[in-house]
Amino acid sequence: MSAYLANYWVLYRQFVMFFDKLRYKDIPLALLSNFYQYISPELRESMETDAELFGPAEQHIAEEQIQAFFDIKKQSIKKAADEAPALGKVILHFDHLRFIDENYYQFDPATTAVLARWSLPHHCDLPVISKLDLAASDKKGDPQPYIEKASSILSALEAHTVFGDEAFQNRLFKDIPLFIEAIDAVDALFETEKISAVVVGTTEDIYSRVLALTCEKKKAVSICLQHGALMGDEAFLPVFTSYQAVFGAYEAEWYKQKGCRPEQIIITGHPRFDQIFHRKPIESDTFHRKLSFHPSKQTILIATQPFSDDFYSGVINELMNHQHLQLVIKPHPWEIGKNKLSVYQAAMKKHKACKVIKKEMGLYDILPYVDAAITQTSTVGLEAMLFQKPAFIGRSNGSRSYPYYESLGEFIFEQPENLVETLVEVLEKPDMHKKAEQARLQFVAANYPVEQSADALLTFLKEKTGVDYRRDHLA
Repeated sequence: MSAYLANYWVLYRQFVMFFDKLRYKDIPLALLSNFYQYISPELRESMETDAELFGPAEQHIAEEQIQAFFDIKKQSIKKAADEAPALGKVILHFDHLRFIDENYYQFDPATTAVLARWSLPHHCDLPVISKLDLAASDKKGDPQPYIEKASSILSALEAHTVFGDEAFQNRLFKDIPLFIEAIDAVDALFETEKISAVVVGTTEDIYSRVLALTCEKKKAVSICLQHGALMGDEAFLPVFTSYQAVFGAYEAEWYKQKGCRPEQIIITGHPRFDQIFHRKPIESDTFHRKLSFHPSKQTILIATQPFSDDFYSGVINELMNHQHLQLVIKPHPWEIGKNKLSVYQAAMKKHKACKVIKKEMGLYDILPYVDAAITQTSTVGLEAMLFQKPAFIGRSNGSRSYPYYESLGEFIFEQPENLVETLVEVLEKPDMHKKAEQARLQFVAANYPVEQSADALLTFLKEKTGVDYRRDHLA
């Protein structure tokens, strides 16, 4: 475990313990905070360099005990006297679920509802329950007593390096009204609807955590899907839902190492990837015409990531030495939003057969027509392999390692020049192409074995609730 993570879990545990009695409707409000967002950049830097910032190493939480601590806190929430409703609805939490339309259309409107921020009556023929309407109900708690109680707890922690910091305290005070509002809204949801299950796309946001913990109270089933490649603890732990759905064997083993019970982990993939196996992309001539590319030349996709300019500029410069290669650069959404594109735009000016694609063309219209993909920690590496394309992975710099792609072996690289050299060999030499294909097949077989994820999810929901939520189950 890195110094940062050792500090992070000690600090997070302290926070939850200090604020254990700060509860609303018996839900510990400390569990609702997206805690890593409370950590300032300056504090993060200190946590990365001093492993014993918050106490000696013997006080660190063992990796296999991380989830167990939070399970105890979840179990401390008082349960409803009655069992969860039989034959109730499934609620799909729209925020961060990352379903495409066809996924929603697989659910039965009679037994499914979408919880969303907006007030449209339907989404993909499914009824919508508006958070705004739920939040507008008469049963609203007053956050002020809880802010005052938090302030009282913090007053005894003035000397604490983190909890005594004014910025930290203000962030908590700002969040408490949001916690109260979400708990009231979800409480109203469970009062008005007969609910057997909830599906969320992450538990990083307040509403998803409240949904998960309310399911704990109401004895309903809750499932969290895996929203992206597993690259770090903070966005994927703790698990707050009854079940954590994952892509494949890598994540299942990772969660077990963090203390999750094996029966809590289900391998389903993610429904948004189902389209990879059947969707018809744009025509080949349309793809090449839009990019002004030559169909007889080979095309490389570069899926970039923030704060890795040296790596990607090195890769691009090496690739530009090979005139027979055409480059599609797909910047990370964060880079697009912050307009951090100068390195890629400069490459486009220097190399005629290089295009930077922001939103002009979808990823799944690009991947069918490339010959290889390059990335670091992006899910695009997995998606490329599901499209039967070789993926070439650059190792990330920094103090933390992200071993998701490590099983690709010789197709992971420290240096851009080595990556490009191997890529060219794979494209030109049959024996190297065979090696890359074997690595791809082995990776996919282990780490994404489910091609029909929505069906796997629906099957699991039926197993746990007794309800078949498929739209066509009566047909």
